[in-house]
Amino acid sequence: MSEQSILRLMMSATVNPNEWEKLEEFMAAAKIAVQKEGDGVLIHECHYNPQTLEIIFLESYADQNELMKHAQSFATVMNEHKVEWKINRIDLLGNYSEELFAMMKGLSDGAQVNLYKKIFKNK
Repeated sequence: MSEQSILRLMMSATVNPNEWEKLEEFMAAAKIAVQKEGDGVLIHECHYNPQTLEIIFLESYADQNELMKHAQSFATVMNEHKVEWKINRIDLLGNYSEELFAMMKGLSDGAQVNLYKKIFKNK
């Protein structure tokens, strides 16, 4: 896998204040599901702050095919563990195709979606 093919995603969302218990159930189910997906999911983390009601998802995938496989398999977790949140922003980092970028914009529910393709590496 080349560094150029890795796709990264960061999503910020605000959770309904009454949904924190559901969020924790969702993340427990997500942990099990992602482990079954194999090595194509490089990072899948959720950082959350109950004081601000904000969650930040950090995700990395080996390539676009792995991201699509994850999206298809993860739909089950999303449907079984619905959490009420409002997406604030999605940042896509990497060589996303125009089709995948358009799909992510469609899933954003009107939130800001940014695409960053240029990488400046220091290490």
